Amino acid sequence: MKKPLLFLLIYSFIGTSYSQSVDNIPSLGDASSGSISLSGEYQLGRLWLSLFRSSVDEYDDPITKSYIQDFMYRLSETSEVRDRRYEFVTIEDPSINAFAAPGGIIGINKGMFLKTDSEGEFASVMAHELAHLSQRHYARSQNQSSPLANALILLGSVAAAVASSNPQAIYLGPALIQQLSINFTRSNEKEADRIGFNNLVKAGFDPSSQSKMFQKLQKKYRGLNDEAYSYLMSHPLPKERVTDARIRERSLPKKNIYKDSLEFYLVKSRAEVSEVKDLEALKNQYKQNISRSKNKNIITSSSYGLSLALKEQKQFSEAFEVARQLVQKNPFNLILQTNILEIHLASENSFEAVSLGENLLSINTGNYAISYYLAKAYLLNNEPTKAEKILLKMSEDNPEDPSIWYILAEAQGLSGNILGLHRSRAEFFILTGRYDAAVFQLREALKLSQNFFEIRESIISKLEDIFETKRALKNTP
Repeated sequence: MKKPLLFLLIYSFIGTSYSQSVDNIPSLGDASSGSISLSGEYQLGRLWLSLFRSSVDEYDDPITKSYIQDFMYRLSETSEVRDRRYEFVTIEDPSINAFAAPGGIIGINKGMFLKTDSEGEFASVMAHELAHLSQRHYARSQNQSSPLANALILLGSVAAAVASSNPQAIYLGPALIQQLSINFTRSNEKEADRIGFNNLVKAGFDPSSQSKMFQKLQKKYRGLNDEAYSYLMSHPLPKERVTDARIRERSLPKKNIYKDSLEFYLVKSRAEVSEVKDLEALKNQYKQNISRSKNKNIITSSSYGLSLALKEQKQFSEAFEVARQLVQKNPFNLILQTNILEIHLASENSFEAVSLGENLLSINTGNYAISYYLAKAYLLNNEPTKAEKILLKMSEDNPEDPSIWYILAEAQGLSGNILGLHRSRAEFFILTGRYDAAVFQLREALKLSQNFFEIRESIISKLEDIFETKRALKNTP
């Protein structure tokens, strides 16, 4: 007999979808038809994401993470997405790729910053992925006669990874990721292009960004044997899609100004510095950009990249000089202000890092990146209790962010909160699909919770959830 959680999962997949008048898509049926509901998609996506995270290297950069979150929520304001409970995962991969999985999961390769030349190009891809979510292409692609079987195939791939103790079993390349999340068809892609284009324009970006991105992908992919442009493997670009994009953009009047934020270029520079092997060559390229470019965003981001490269080479005096000049010219840019904090951390100036971090956070309350770096500064300054306080608040605001739980466990260990350490480690392991490790941490926490009734009950409940999840996965067809 199937275990309780599997029944709950199946039941959640079966349900009445929003009506056509709400979602603007055909009705997905009711319990008798076995259609996948919004709540079912959400649960399926979160379960898949935890196992996916166990098999990939994440590009865990606080500044980039903050940018993506802010950017995507702003782009969503002009989209057709109704359920905006997103979860973003950025992958340490230099190829161009992005995907949208059930339940608001959006994956972005670091290559999306490395190989796009403007924020509009980046936005064109992100708007396309949002369109897949808004039109619920995963749910709509399920065979009317057996949508549950199709959903459970996805869970089956997860079960295979658990049973074989090989998380790589569910990570078989970008194309399979796409197939697991959305059963793409030509009509799906054309619909996502059209709706994504409308979102792009409403958001204030250059309408030509979509066709420029298509042209770039086709031109650079032609003749390549590697997977540098793996986006095309799961998002094929027949000529009519490129032609359609050009027709759409030509139907609109041209404007003089389109959105193209400095923040995008700064995040792009961070990706470049983190990826490049020859920092000297990159520094020379930045210096050429500074002296030759007429684009203010490129000049500023190249100076920023230069300071990041100098920091990586431990040339801290030079890095500070460039960083401070940037802040003088751009006094209200938070990324450039945070750059000085990062250099203090890298050079182990703990007192200065704490002082600057506290000042920045007092002005920008709750900012993700500043909070993260201030917590790091407290740890560097041997103040783990203060770091723990900030990170606990961050874990409340970002409960599904594994990196927060990871550093919180470190802070709790240094502050002597061993019970908290085990619980935080457990959360990290749950979010990254390592259930056995989570069970071990929770059992250790249980030993220390004898005199704390509420905490003990919470731990027991968490253990029961994990055991039910593991049993359900093993029983998945």
